[in-house]
Amino acid sequence: MKYKDLTRTNVGRSTVCAIDDFQVPVNVGVGARLASGSATFNIEYTLDNLDDIQYWYVAPNFSALTATTGGEITIPCKAICINITSGTGTIVATVVQAGPA
Repeated sequence: MKYKDLTRTNVGRSTVCAIDDFQVPVNVGVGARLASGSATFNIEYTLDNLDDIQYWYVAPNFSALTATTGGEITIPCKAICINITSGTGTIVATVVQAGPA
């Protein structure tokens, strides 16, 4: 199992959490919480190689969030991040990918 916390304060993208896209099935749990302030944010994923990320996509059910939420990403992807799109505050997301360590 892979586990990582991501944190972002104010507008912009967090660092990324690399996903093992060879795990079948893909099953990534994400719990995102508004730790402080008032911000609108997305949880996003990319299909690009990590050394040349150009495109991010909003994960299903993780768009324009303003409060603590949780869910899963089952789309094969390379990485996940937090993107605060407006407001000020801190978002903390815990990412857990099922599978071998």
